Amino acid sequence: MAEPEPSGADIGYIGVTFERVLDQALNSRRISDALERSAGTLNREQLRTRALRERAAIAAAAAVEYHVYTETRASAAGQTGERDSNGSGDSNGNSGSGGSGLLPVLAVFVPSLSAVAAAVFLVSGLALRAFGGRPYIGAGLITAGFVAAAVAVGGAVADLACLLVAAAHNRSAEDDVVPADEDADVKRAREAWQLALLERGMMPFLLDRLDEADTRDHV
Repeated sequence: MAEPEPSGADIGYIGVTFERVLDQALNSRRISDALERSAGTLNREQLRTRALRERAAIAAAAAVEYHVYTETRASAAGQTGERDSNGSGDSNGNSGSGGSGLLPVLAVFVPSLSAVAAAVFLVSGLALRAFGGRPYIGAGLITAGFVAAAVAVGGAVADLACLLVAAAHNRSAEDDVVPADEDADVKRAREAWQLALLERGMMPFLLDRLDEADTRDHV
């Protein structure tokens, strides 16, 4: 079966990686020493131009490692997609259950109703006390108002605690999902490809060009 053609993003990434590896090779001690021995036969920019012109042949030296890298990355991306699908399915299933749908409603209405009741009880109790009508009823309403106010405050505090716990849970769930490019196997495969590109493709090519130029200069 034929290998799939690399996408535009892959081609761009290959180009960026190739130039980074090329810079790494040109800055290495081996290439610097070889440039000094060549006594100006070739300079860094000439080597860079030749390497860029022959990038396909140089990259072919690490074709096996690049294939392993792309396969590993695709596998990691598929596993990440499955985890995302399972997570969204679980959240949809939970939101459809009666208990989880009722709790948020109660969390909103209990503090609100308690606050309204507290206001009504306190106003009524203070009004009865002010007008001197049945003081024991007024005192009872005031007490009930304070109790309702305490319930409202407690409900608000409980809501805040639930929100903080939910936010922490969502953060930890998001942290557990590792992007495909940050997967440990993908990192190892990428590093193996870049090392092969450097040692089996780039360095031999640059040294051969310097040796060829030095040989021609001494003929």
